[in-house]
Formats: sequence, C-alpha cells, structure tokens
Amino acid sequence: MNNPIELDQQYFVTDQLAVSDITVLKEHGFERIINNRPELEADDQPKGDTLRIAAEALGMEYVANPVDLSKLSKVEVDLQASVLKSDKKTLAFCRTGTRSSVLWVLTENAKGKSYDELVAQVNKAGFDLTRCVPAMTPLIQN
Repeated sequence: MNNPIELDQQYFVTDQLAVSDITVLKEHGFERIINNRPELEADDQPKGDTLRIAAEALGMEYVANPVDLSKLSKVEVDLQASVLKSDKKTLAFCRTGTRSSVLWVLTENAKGKSYDELVAQVNKAGFDLTRCVPAMTPLIQN
C-alpha cells in the first residue's frame, strides 16, 4: 500500500491493501475500509474475506463494494454513498485507487457538488480519470 491520499477529511484512497497494512491503518485512526476491487482480479491480491477478518478483529468496519468500470452502475455508487453517510475516517482501495476515486467523485456529485471541480481535485491528487469518463458519464448529476 502506498500512502493514503486524502480526497476529503474523512475519505482517503489507496492501492491494493495487504493484511499487514490494516494494523497501520488502525493506528492512523481509520475506522472503515471499503474494498472496491473485485475478487480474483489478480492472482496476487488477498481475498476480501481475509482483509475483512483482519479489519473486524481490530474493530474496524469493512465493506465490499467491488467495481468493474465496464459495468459501473448506480448500484455501486449508491452503496458507497450509503456507507459514507456515517461519519468515519474511511480508506477506500482498489488496484490503483482510481475506482475508489471515481466513486468519491460520483457520490459527492450526487450531493450537488460540481463534477468538473471534483474531477480536477482528484486529478490534482494524482489520479487521472480520463479513461473512466465513459463509465462515469451516465451517472453524472448536473
């Protein structure tokens, strides 16, 4: 795991987690982990249940919300938004952090924030969402 990147005070994104990362996250005050990576996407990724068990053993909330950008729908966005209604320091992860950033943009946009400003903020944080625009476009709220 690289250093988590803050998108807002309660929402951070990073790349793939290892079980050993979870203790470090807990020590840094994270209360929730959202896994936006589909199971078995790569041979070297830990199983979601392994991560869930490690997180829950430390008293952390663990949510699986796998995202395949080719099939991104309101279902994944709504689940992410529902989880984020409770105010907890959250780390969302996927292979690179991009899908977790996409979900943040779409959940914040659904609250009435400017899509363009949100994308600019995520780009400034180091995530290029250009390849994600076709998946995001049907879900953008104006």
